[in-house]
Amino acid sequence: MQKKVLVIADSIKKVNVSSDSSLALAQVALEDGFEVHWCESHDIHFYNNNIVIKNIIVLQTISQHEIKYEPKSGNLFQLSDYPYCFIRKDPPFDEEYKDLCWILSAQNKVKILNPPEALLAYHEKALQWRAFSEGIITEKNLVPTCLSTDINVIKSFCYEHSELFYNGYISKPWLGHGGESVEYFKDKTAFFSYINLKLKNESNLQKLMIQPFLKEIYEEGDRRVLVAGGEIICDFVRLPGKGKVASNLAQGGTAVLREMTKEQKELCQKIALFLKEKNIYLAGLDVIGNRIGEINITSPTGFRTYEMLTGHSSARKAFHLMTN
Repeated sequence: MQKKVLVIADSIKKVNVSSDSSLALAQVALEDGFEVHWCESHDIHFYNNNIVIKNIIVLQTISQHEIKYEPKSGNLFQLSDYPYCFIRKDPPFDEEYKDLCWILSAQNKVKILNPPEALLAYHEKALQWRAFSEGIITEKNLVPTCLSTDINVIKSFCYEHSELFYNGYISKPWLGHGGESVEYFKDKTAFFSYINLKLKNESNLQKLMIQPFLKEIYEEGDRRVLVAGGEIICDFVRLPGKGKVASNLAQGGTAVLREMTKEQKELCQKIALFLKEKNIYLAGLDVIGNRIGEINITSPTGFRTYEMLTGHSSARKAFHLMTN
Protein backbone atom coordinates (compact mmCIF):
# COMPACT_ATOMS: atom_id res chain seq x y z
CA MET A 1 0.00 0.00 0.00
CA GLN A 2 1.40 3.40 -1.00
CA LYS A 3 2.34 5.62 1.94
CA LYS A 4 0.56 8.94 2.18
CA VAL A 5 1.39 12.44 3.36
CA LEU A 6 -1.19 15.03 4.35
CA VAL A 7 -0.44 18.75 4.02
CA ILE A 8 -2.75 21.13 5.91
CA ALA A 9 -2.24 24.55 4.37
CA ASP A 10 -4.03 27.46 2.74
CA SER A 11 -6.01 27.14 -0.48
CA ILE A 12 -4.03 25.42 -3.23
CA LYS A 13 -5.44 28.00 -5.63
CA LYS A 14 -3.69 30.83 -3.78
CA VAL A 15 -0.18 29.42 -3.44
CA ASN A 16 2.68 30.88 -5.45
CA VAL A 17 3.96 27.83 -7.32
CA SER A 18 7.44 29.26 -7.88
CA SER A 19 8.11 30.24 -4.24
CA ASP A 20 5.92 28.12 -1.95
CA SER A 21 7.90 26.02 0.53
CA SER A 22 4.97 23.69 1.26
CA LEU A 23 4.98 22.69 -2.40
CA ALA A 24 8.75 22.19 -2.25
CA LEU A 25 8.29 19.67 0.58
CA ALA A 26 5.34 18.05 -1.22
CA GLN A 27 7.44 17.71 -4.37
CA VAL A 28 10.08 15.76 -2.44
CA ALA A 29 7.38 13.50 -1.01
CA LEU A 30 6.02 12.78 -4.50
CA GLU A 31 9.51 12.04 -5.82
CA ASP A 32 10.03 9.64 -2.90
CA GLY A 33 6.91 7.70 -3.86
CA PHE A 34 4.40 9.12 -1.39
CA GLU A 35 0.82 9.90 -2.29
CA VAL A 36 0.41 13.54 -1.28
CA HIS A 37 -2.92 14.98 -0.19
CA TRP A 38 -3.63 18.65 0.51
CA CYS A 39 -6.43 20.18 2.57
CA GLU A 40 -7.35 23.35 4.45
CA SER A 41 -7.91 23.76 8.18
CA HIS A 42 -11.69 23.93 7.81
CA ASP A 43 -11.60 20.45 6.23
CA ILE A 44 -10.42 18.90 9.52
CA HIS A 45 -13.15 17.54 11.81
CA PHE A 46 -13.47 15.53 15.01
CA TYR A 47 -15.99 12.78 14.26
CA ASN A 48 -17.01 10.03 16.70
CA ASN A 49 -13.62 9.83 18.44
CA ASN A 50 -11.69 10.13 15.19
CA ILE A 51 -10.07 12.99 13.30
CA VAL A 52 -11.31 13.06 9.73
CA ILE A 53 -10.82 15.15 6.58
CA LYS A 54 -13.88 16.12 4.55
CA ASN A 55 -12.28 17.26 1.29
CA ILE A 56 -8.80 16.61 -0.02
CA ILE A 57 -6.81 17.49 -3.12
CA VAL A 58 -4.54 14.83 -4.58
CA LEU A 59 -1.30 16.39 -5.82
CA GLN A 60 -0.11 14.73 -9.02
CA THR A 61 2.95 16.62 -10.27
CA ILE A 62 4.83 19.65 -8.96
CA SER A 63 7.56 21.79 -10.46
CA GLN A 64 8.72 25.35 -9.89
CA HIS A 65 6.44 26.42 -12.72
CA GLU A 66 3.37 24.21 -12.56
CA ILE A 67 1.26 22.07 -10.28
CA LYS A 68 -1.30 19.46 -11.31
CA TYR A 69 -3.87 18.17 -8.87
CA GLU A 70 -7.28 16.55 -8.63
CA PRO A 71 -9.97 17.27 -6.00
CA LYS A 72 -11.32 14.26 -4.15
CA SER A 73 -14.46 14.51 -2.04
CA GLY A 74 -17.52 12.57 -1.00
CA ASN A 75 -15.91 10.52 1.76
CA LEU A 76 -14.53 11.18 5.22
CA PHE A 77 -10.82 10.42 5.10
CA GLN A 78 -9.19 9.19 8.31
CA LEU A 79 -6.19 11.13 9.61
CA SER A 80 -4.87 7.84 11.01
CA ASP A 81 -4.29 6.63 7.43
CA TYR A 82 -1.43 9.12 7.04
CA PRO A 83 1.99 8.31 8.54
CA TYR A 84 2.93 12.00 8.25
CA CYS A 85 0.95 15.22 8.45
CA PHE A 86 2.49 18.63 7.79
CA ILE A 87 0.87 21.73 9.32
CA ARG A 88 1.71 24.41 6.78
CA LYS A 89 -1.06 26.94 7.33
CA ASP A 90 0.27 30.49 7.18
CA PRO A 91 -0.19 32.85 10.15
CA PRO A 92 -1.86 34.70 11.75
CA PHE A 93 -2.07 32.26 14.65
CA ASP A 94 -5.72 33.10 15.24
CA GLU A 95 -8.67 31.18 16.71
CA GLU A 96 -9.03 29.05 13.57
CA TYR A 97 -5.36 28.09 13.79
CA LYS A 98 -5.67 27.28 17.51
CA ASP A 99 -8.80 25.19 16.90
CA LEU A 100 -6.89 23.18 14.28
CA CYS A 101 -4.06 22.53 16.74
CA TRP A 102 -6.40 21.56 19.56
CA ILE A 103 -8.20 19.06 17.33
CA LEU A 104 -4.93 17.55 16.07
CA SER A 105 -3.63 17.34 19.64
CA ALA A 106 -6.40 14.83 20.40
CA GLN A 107 -4.36 12.04 18.81
CA ASN A 108 -0.81 10.68 19.10
CA LYS A 109 -0.63 8.07 16.32
CA VAL A 110 0.22 10.28 13.34
CA LYS A 111 3.53 12.16 13.25
CA ILE A 112 2.55 15.81 12.84
CA LEU A 113 5.17 18.33 11.72
CA ASN A 114 5.39 20.66 13.54
CA PRO A 115 3.48 19.11 16.46
CA PRO A 116 0.33 21.08 17.35
CA GLU A 117 1.35 21.00 21.01
CA ALA A 118 4.53 22.93 20.15
CA LEU A 119 2.63 25.46 18.05
CA LEU A 120 0.25 26.08 20.95
CA ALA A 121 3.04 26.27 23.53
CA TYR A 122 5.50 28.60 21.80
CA HIS A 123 5.00 31.97 20.12
CA GLU A 124 7.21 32.63 17.10
CA LYS A 125 8.25 36.03 18.38
CA ALA A 126 9.04 34.72 21.88
CA LEU A 127 10.68 31.32 21.40
CA GLN A 128 14.16 32.84 21.49
CA TRP A 129 13.40 34.17 24.98
CA ARG A 130 12.77 30.59 26.13
CA ALA A 131 16.15 29.60 24.69
CA PHE A 132 17.71 32.45 26.69
CA SER A 133 15.84 31.39 29.85
CA GLU A 134 17.24 27.87 29.50
CA GLY A 135 20.79 29.18 29.05
CA ILE A 136 21.06 28.11 25.40
CA ILE A 137 21.88 31.64 24.22
CA THR A 138 22.95 34.85 25.96
CA GLU A 139 21.39 38.30 26.23
CA LYS A 140 23.66 39.59 23.47
CA ASN A 141 21.90 37.12 21.12
CA LEU A 142 18.51 38.79 21.67
CA VAL A 143 16.95 41.92 20.22
CA PRO A 144 16.08 44.26 23.15
CA THR A 145 12.28 44.19 23.31
CA CYS A 146 9.32 45.61 25.20
CA LEU A 147 5.98 43.85 24.76
CA SER A 148 3.08 45.85 26.16
CA THR A 149 -0.19 47.72 25.66
CA ASP A 150 0.74 50.35 28.26
CA ILE A 151 2.19 53.60 26.87
CA ASN A 152 3.92 54.36 30.18
CA VAL A 153 5.66 50.98 30.22
CA ILE A 154 6.76 51.52 26.62
CA LYS A 155 8.07 55.01 27.40
CA SER A 156 9.93 53.72 30.44
CA PHE A 157 11.64 51.05 28.31
CA CYS A 158 12.64 53.55 25.64
CA TYR A 159 14.00 56.09 28.13
CA GLU A 160 15.84 53.51 30.23
CA HIS A 161 17.55 52.11 27.14
CA SER A 162 17.78 55.34 25.15
CA GLU A 163 21.29 54.51 23.92
CA LEU A 164 19.85 51.53 22.01
CA PHE A 165 17.48 53.71 19.98
CA TYR A 166 20.14 55.85 18.31
CA ASN A 167 19.12 54.53 14.87
CA GLY A 168 15.38 54.70 15.45
CA TYR A 169 12.33 52.90 16.81
CA ILE A 170 10.47 49.84 15.54
CA SER A 171 6.87 48.91 16.35
CA LYS A 172 5.33 45.64 15.21
CA PRO A 173 2.11 43.81 16.16
CA TRP A 174 2.49 40.82 18.49
CA LEU A 175 0.29 38.73 16.19
CA GLY A 176 1.68 40.17 12.96
CA HIS A 177 3.41 38.09 10.30
CA GLY A 178 5.35 38.40 7.07
CA GLY A 179 6.66 41.87 7.91
CA GLU A 180 3.16 43.39 7.81
CA SER A 181 2.45 46.54 9.87
CA VAL A 182 6.09 47.00 10.87
CA GLU A 183 6.57 50.72 11.50
CA TYR A 184 9.84 52.65 11.76
CA PHE A 185 10.38 56.07 13.34
CA LYS A 186 13.61 58.01 13.57
CA ASP A 187 12.04 60.72 15.73
CA LYS A 188 11.10 59.86 19.33
CA THR A 189 8.21 62.34 19.53
CA ALA A 190 6.60 61.03 16.35
CA PHE A 191 7.07 57.48 17.59
CA PHE A 192 5.36 58.09 20.94
CA SER A 193 2.55 59.98 19.20
CA TYR A 194 1.97 57.00 16.89
CA ILE A 195 2.01 54.48 19.75
CA ASN A 196 -0.34 56.58 21.88
CA LEU A 197 -2.79 56.96 19.00
CA LYS A 198 -2.64 53.28 18.07
CA LEU A 199 -3.27 52.11 21.63
CA LYS A 200 -6.21 54.49 21.98
CA ASN A 201 -7.86 53.59 18.68
CA GLU A 202 -7.44 49.80 18.62
CA SER A 203 -10.84 48.14 19.12
CA ASN A 204 -9.31 44.72 19.78
CA LEU A 205 -6.19 45.78 21.63
CA GLN A 206 -3.19 43.58 20.95
CA LYS A 207 0.25 43.93 22.41
CA LEU A 208 2.88 45.88 20.51
CA MET A 209 6.50 44.81 20.23
CA ILE A 210 8.84 47.77 20.62
CA GLN A 211 12.46 47.33 19.54
CA PRO A 212 15.40 49.51 18.57
CA PHE A 213 16.15 49.64 14.87
CA LEU A 214 19.36 47.67 14.39
CA LYS A 215 21.76 49.20 11.89
CA GLU A 216 22.73 45.68 10.77
CA ILE A 217 19.44 45.52 8.84
CA TYR A 218 20.70 48.13 6.36
CA GLU A 219 24.37 47.15 6.57
CA GLU A 220 23.98 43.36 6.36
CA GLY A 221 20.27 42.58 5.91
CA ASP A 222 18.66 39.85 7.98
CA ARG A 223 19.47 36.20 7.46
CA ARG A 224 16.89 33.44 7.02
CA VAL A 225 18.29 30.17 8.34
CA LEU A 226 16.24 27.00 7.88
CA VAL A 227 16.89 24.27 10.44
CA ALA A 228 15.42 20.76 10.62
CA GLY A 229 16.06 17.76 12.83
CA GLY A 230 18.70 19.63 14.83
CA GLU A 231 20.72 20.62 11.75
CA ILE A 232 21.24 23.77 9.71
CA ILE A 233 19.74 23.11 6.28
CA CYS A 234 20.38 26.31 4.32
CA ASP A 235 20.54 30.08 4.66
CA PHE A 236 20.43 33.29 2.67
CA VAL A 237 20.33 37.02 3.38
CA ARG A 238 17.29 39.24 2.81
CA LEU A 239 17.89 42.90 2.04
CA PRO A 240 15.06 45.42 2.57
CA GLY A 241 13.61 47.13 -0.47
CA LYS A 242 14.21 50.81 -1.09
CA GLY A 243 12.50 52.87 1.57
CA LYS A 244 11.46 49.74 3.49
CA VAL A 245 12.39 48.54 6.97
CA ALA A 246 11.08 44.98 6.79
CA SER A 247 13.33 42.74 4.70
CA ASN A 248 10.76 39.97 4.21
CA LEU A 249 10.59 38.88 0.58
CA ALA A 250 6.80 39.33 0.71
CA GLN A 251 7.45 43.01 1.51
CA GLY A 252 9.75 43.58 -1.45
CA GLY A 253 13.01 42.35 0.06
CA THR A 254 15.78 40.85 -2.09
CA ALA A 255 17.51 37.52 -1.39
CA VAL A 256 21.27 37.09 -1.81
CA LEU A 257 23.84 34.49 -0.81
CA ARG A 258 26.39 35.49 1.83
CA GLU A 259 28.42 33.15 3.98
CA MET A 260 27.58 32.96 7.66
CA THR A 261 30.19 33.98 10.19
CA LYS A 262 31.56 31.44 12.66
CA GLU A 263 29.55 33.11 15.44
CA GLN A 264 26.32 32.94 13.42
CA LYS A 265 26.84 29.25 12.64
CA GLU A 266 27.45 28.45 16.30
CA LEU A 267 24.37 30.44 17.34
CA CYS A 268 22.11 28.76 14.77
CA GLN A 269 23.41 25.29 15.64
CA LYS A 270 22.59 25.90 19.31
CA ILE A 271 19.07 26.96 18.37
CA ALA A 272 18.66 23.97 16.02
CA LEU A 273 19.47 21.52 18.82
CA PHE A 274 17.26 23.44 21.27
CA LEU A 275 14.33 23.19 18.83
CA LYS A 276 14.91 19.47 18.28
CA GLU A 277 14.72 18.96 22.05
CA LYS A 278 11.34 20.75 21.97
CA ASN A 279 10.11 18.39 19.19
CA ILE A 280 10.08 21.25 16.70
CA TYR A 281 11.14 19.58 13.47
CA LEU A 282 11.35 22.56 11.12
CA ALA A 283 11.96 26.25 11.79
CA GLY A 284 13.04 29.41 10.04
CA LEU A 285 15.40 31.57 12.10
CA ASP A 286 15.58 35.31 11.44
CA VAL A 287 19.11 36.35 12.34
CA ILE A 288 20.25 39.98 12.56
CA GLY A 289 23.98 40.17 13.11
CA ASN A 290 24.48 37.78 16.03
CA ARG A 291 20.92 38.19 17.33
CA ILE A 292 17.83 36.03 16.87
CA GLY A 293 14.88 38.16 15.80
CA GLU A 294 12.20 35.48 15.46
CA ILE A 295 11.89 31.71 15.14
CA ASN A 296 9.19 30.87 12.61
CA ILE A 297 7.64 27.47 13.40
CA THR A 298 4.14 27.70 11.90
CA SER A 299 5.01 27.71 8.21
CA PRO A 300 8.73 28.41 7.67
CA THR A 301 9.62 29.49 4.15
CA GLY A 302 12.79 29.76 2.09
CA PHE A 303 13.29 26.43 0.31
CA ARG A 304 12.37 27.74 -3.13
CA THR A 305 14.36 30.93 -2.63
CA TYR A 306 17.49 28.95 -1.78
CA GLU A 307 16.87 26.67 -4.77
CA MET A 308 16.53 29.71 -7.03
CA LEU A 309 19.81 31.15 -5.71
CA THR A 310 21.85 27.93 -5.86
CA GLY A 311 20.10 25.45 -8.13
CA HIS A 312 20.06 22.94 -5.25
CA SER A 313 17.05 21.57 -3.35
CA SER A 314 17.34 22.03 0.41
CA ALA A 315 13.78 20.75 0.91
CA ARG A 316 14.92 17.17 0.26
CA LYS A 317 17.33 17.07 3.19
CA ALA A 318 14.78 18.76 5.45
CA PHE A 319 12.02 16.31 4.48
CA HIS A 320 14.21 13.30 5.14
CA LEU A 321 15.39 14.61 8.51
CA MET A 322 11.81 15.30 9.57
CA THR A 323 10.35 11.97 8.48
CA ASN A 324 13.11 9.65 9.72
